[in-house]
Amino acid sequence: MTARKTAIVTGSTSGIGLAIAHALAAEGCNVVVNSLSDTADDHAIADAIAKHHKVKTVYVKADMSKPAECRALVG
Repeated sequence: MTARKTAIVTGSTSGIGLAIAHALAAEGCNVVVNSLSDTADDHAIADAIAKHHKVKTVYVKADMSKPAECRALVG
């Protein structure tokens, strides 16, 4: 069995980032969903991607302009 790839998509709760998250999930990638906020809607978006594409998702709040938060996102 081949391991499923995981993609980190920043800004993935709206716009182009959301479209990319869906596209990668449609190809079978698990997805780390990210944005600046940490709302119920953000978590619902991650859950919807997982349910629709039958992949695993996780939501992680992180500000990509802050190096420590970038490291935490990928670490």
